[in-house]
Amino acid sequence: MQDTTPLTLIGKALSHPLRERMLRLLADGERCGCEFAPELGVDPSIVSRSFALLERAGLVTSRREGVRVMWSLADPELLVTLDRLAELTQEKVA
Repeated sequence: MQDTTPLTLIGKALSHPLRERMLRLLADGERCGCEFAPELGVDPSIVSRSFALLERAGLVTSRREGVRVMWSLADPELLVTLDRLAELTQEKVA
């Protein structure tokens, strides 16, 4: 069995379009995890598991505020990187 590298964790975290959407929703800053399920039209448990995966990959950070969990991007430059990756994939398809 191979060891999991940070890059493979990031790849797994970005392997579903829902998680990319979640990252983009954090572009304007910190948000409560409770806001994501209704906005994305998915079950809260899916949001929770997705954030756990994004956090293990080092893409988001969380903090508790009472019973609420507040999420933010670990690094604002992440969205620039996502945009660049999207451009690269478009170039390959074209």
